[in-house]
Amino acid sequence: SIIWWILLVSIIGYSCFLLFAFILTHMALSEIVHVIYLGFLSLLRIALVLLISSCIWVPIGVWIGSRPRLTALIQPVAQFLAAFPINLLFPFAAILILRYHLNFNIWCAPLMILGTQWYILFNVISGASALPKKLCHAVDILHVKGSLKWRKFILPGIFPYFITGLITAAGGAWNITIIAEVINFGDRHFSADGIGAYIANHSALSDG
Repeated sequence: SIIWWILLVSIIGYSCFLLFAFILTHMALSEIVHVIYLGFLSLLRIALVLLISSCIWVPIGVWIGSRPRLTALIQPVAQFLAAFPINLLFPFAAILILRYHLNFNIWCAPLMILGTQWYILFNVISGASALPKKLCHAVDILHVKGSLKWRKFILPGIFPYFITGLITAAGGAWNITIIAEVINFGDRHFSADGIGAYIANHSALSDG
């Protein structure tokens, strides 16, 4: 077992060494710093997206998950929306951005939310549905309400499910940056400051 761990760490370490050697050989130091800066901007944008999505969908997910009939109706819809290609909405987003002269660095975030929020929603619904019914009845009988109920019962109960949804949403958000930080609409090109736009723009230059 120890030998396998040593072998795994060695392979990962050597792979990272080759990756950094390749980057340093083919990229200038200023470009590397610029890429790290863009990655930090995308990280901030993703953190904001996850925070907003959590604030919106955790309460809603708990409310839905505590109602079995509603859960059976909403859960498949949320899973479908998680797989919905958000790039189909990009022309509408471009029209709104053009009409109201919106800052794309800010307003690309709602496009990312549309592609990631559903992972949080259906995992929180699953967590709320899995709360033990006897404990739910005990909490109701004891009239535990408000912030106390959330801090001592609901949040600890759904926490593993919420973390699963958050991790999945974060992974989805990083993938979505490539398409959400860049929109081409007719002869107009919208590009946000971020690693996703950097990758998409350089890929387009390579293809050209």
